[in-house]
Amino acid sequence: MFPLINDFEAYQRDVRRHSPRTIRNYMPVVREFFSVFAPHDGAGADWVVRVDKSAIREFIRRPGPSGRPPTAALWNLRLSAMRSFFGYLLETEAVSANVALRLDRQRVRSKERIPLSFGELVRLVDATSRHSEPVYRGRNIAILLTLIHTALRVAEVVSLNVAQVDFEHQALADVRAKGGKSLAVAFNGVVADALRVCLADRARLEPADGQVALFVSDRGRRLSIRSVQEMVKRFGRLADIQTPVTPHVLRHSAATQLAALGTPLRVIQEICGHASVTTTERYVHVNGVERRRAIDALAARWRAVADAPDGP
Repeated sequence: MFPLINDFEAYQRDVRRHSPRTIRNYMPVVREFFSVFAPHDGAGADWVVRVDKSAIREFIRRPGPSGRPPTAALWNLRLSAMRSFFGYLLETEAVSANVALRLDRQRVRSKERIPLSFGELVRLVDATSRHSEPVYRGRNIAILLTLIHTALRVAEVVSLNVAQVDFEHQALADVRAKGGKSLAVAFNGVVADALRVCLADRARLEPADGQVALFVSDRGRRLSIRSVQEMVKRFGRLADIQTPVTPHVLRHSAATQLAALGTPLRVIQEICGHASVTTTERYVHVNGVERRRAIDALAARWRAVADAPDGP
């Protein structure tokens, strides 16, 4: 009845290259939006021009499934979907402005993700080596080391193809990143060694004809995000790590370890592929020992200058 809905869904998938999860989250919001504002005769898109900031605000404020006012998370989901939808309309010149950008997100208090220590990361890979079946060992270790040493998102890792691995320059070419971006991602010698083993073992998994995926399942198909999440969780338990281990925790851990090595925040931002350094700041955790060392170093510097014979 509303071709514009299908057009927007195709735009997210084919142009913006949003993840399937993002599309699944946005589309019910957009359909609800149409149920409120669109003419029921399925007329063209002229009506969207009359939707202003106030109308979108009232839509976002609609009660949630419980009949209560929307939570901050639901508010932000609806707003993100509207920003994406009106961004599409702006790009297709159906509207002259993205009015949803004029509304603010609400702050959501989320649980802090505790990054793993360097020792825990090593234990995780060791447990993976000891508990993986031989045919999967090289693949599993390569996945974990790629997550840990490149700070890639799990969706970016499972999207990798064999042809993207450039051993000469130690880089992953044209990695499909969040927001439809395509990036070159550097990897180090640890990852290079693991990828060589993985590729040598890959044929034993009998990839389906024409299968280009770097990491394949026991059926010879591209591994899913869910399967990697379950794998990381399982080996985290086998490594006797007390907190739940997820690919996203490994991403936080990579950023934190880079910070502990003295890597500038802007460099960590580039490695993580963050649009804003503020996001990077949320990823980086400094533990109590490092905080104490930093504060003590500041005191030592203060005394060295303050107690100098000539004064500061």
